[in-house]
Amino acid sequence: MHVCIISENSYPVSWGGVSEWCSSLINGLPEVGFSVFTIAPDCTLKYPLPSNIQSVEIAELTQPRFKSRRNLGSEASRTLKTLSPLLRGEPLNCQKLFECTQEADYSAEELISSDENHELLIKVYEQSFKGEPFVPFYYSWISLFYLLYKTIELYNKLPFTDINHALNTGYAGLLGSLAKVDRGTPLLVSEHGLYLKERNFELKYSEVQPWLHDLYRNFFTGLVKTSYKYSDKVTSVCQDHVHYQKQIDPNIKIKVIYNGVDTDKFKFNDVAENREHYSVGTVSRVNPIKDQLTLIRSVPYVLKKHDAVFYVVGQVEDEEYYEECNQLVNELGLNGRVKFTGFQNSSEWYPRFDVFILPSLSEGFPLTILEALSSGVPCIATNVGGVSEILSKDYLVDKWDPRGLASKINWLLEDDDQRKITRYLGRRLVERRFSLDAMVSEYKRIYEGLC
Repeated sequence: MHVCIISENSYPVSWGGVSEWCSSLINGLPEVGFSVFTIAPDCTLKYPLPSNIQSVEIAELTQPRFKSRRNLGSEASRTLKTLSPLLRGEPLNCQKLFECTQEADYSAEELISSDENHELLIKVYEQSFKGEPFVPFYYSWISLFYLLYKTIELYNKLPFTDINHALNTGYAGLLGSLAKVDRGTPLLVSEHGLYLKERNFELKYSEVQPWLHDLYRNFFTGLVKTSYKYSDKVTSVCQDHVHYQKQIDPNIKIKVIYNGVDTDKFKFNDVAENREHYSVGTVSRVNPIKDQLTLIRSVPYVLKKHDAVFYVVGQVEDEEYYEECNQLVNELGLNGRVKFTGFQNSSEWYPRFDVFILPSLSEGFPLTILEALSSGVPCIATNVGGVSEILSKDYLVDKWDPRGLASKINWLLEDDDQRKITRYLGRRLVERRFSLDAMVSEYKRIYEGLC
C-alpha cells in the first residue's frame, strides 16, 4: 500500500499540531509506504524522515514574478472559465479543469500576467465592485488566483500512489481532486481545523477591506466544496465539526476519528509539587487564533492570589502579534512573569506545568490538551471546537474572558486535592479514549477500504 500525504505548510517543513499528528500517523504505520507532497514557503525539513517515506516533494512558493502581458489564446480563456465557479462559492468541475490545464503551454506566472486574466478581473470588478477602489481589488485578485494557478501547475509533480490523503480542504484537497478525476486515485480528506472557518477568522482580523470579504469567502467556500465533492471519505477530528461540515455539503461521507497521543512519549510525571512558584503554561504557536493576549490579561488576577510564572512555549508565527503580546506584558508590568520560550520539545515542558492553558479562539481537537493530560497536567481551555469532548464544563471558559480564565486557574492552584485528582483522571482518560494506537488503527482500516 502506497499513500501520498498532501498538505499545505505542514509536515515535514513546519512545527505544529497537524505536523505532529502526521508524523505520528506515518511512524505508527511502518508497514505502509508513504510519499509526502507539501506546498510551503520554506523547504527546510523540521522532522527526521522515517524509512517508510518513499519520496518527499516540497513545492516552494514565492511571490509571483510577473511576465510581460500578452494574449495566451482560447486555452487560457477556457481555463479561467472553469475556475469562475469559485467567484460564486461553487465547486469546480475538476474534469474540465484537468482537460484545460493539460493542454496548456503557459506557466502560472504567464497566466496571472495574461490579457485573459486581466480581462476577467476587469469584468468581475465592473460587475461586482464598480465604484470601489481598484487597487485593493487588484491585489486581492492576484493573491488569491496566483496561488490557485500555481497549485494547478504543480499537479504533474504529484506522485502516483494507491491513495491520496489531503490534510485540508484547500489547495491540498484540490490537488487530490485533480488526481481523482485524472488517475482515479481514491481521495481521503482529513480536516483538523475547519479550513473555511479558519480562513474567515483570518479575514476578520486582516487588513482586507470589508467590501472584499465576499470575494475571499466565496473563493474558499468553492475550494472546500470541491474537496468534499471529489473525496471518497472525509474524516473529522471531533463531533463538533461534523455539523459545520454537513452544512457545506450534506452528502459528504464523514467519519469522526479522534486524535491520539503517544502515552509513552508524554509520560505521567508523579512528582511532588514543591516548586518555589507555580508554573502555568501553554504550548502553541504565537498567533492571534491562539489568543495569548487573553492569557496575558488573566495574569494580574492570578498574581493577586498566587506566586506564579506563565510560559508560552511555541514558535512565533506572527511577528506583529508577538510584538503586541510583548507590549501588553510591558504595559501590565509582567516582565519576568510571562515568558515566551520559542519552539521547544513540548514533552519536556508539560511536566513543568502545574496547570496547562489553551485560550484559543478556534480549535479542532487539540493535541496539546491530550499531551498535557497524558503528562498528568490539569487543563483549562476555551470552549471551542471539540474541546468540550475532552474536558468537562468545570475546566472550560468562554473566549476573550481573562477574569474567567484567571478564576479557573486560581481554583486549581489553591485546591491541591482537586489538582492531584485531575492529574490522575486526565491520564486515565487519554489511555482509555485517545491513545495513538486507536487512532492509527482507524486510519489503517480506512486505507485498506479505499485500496
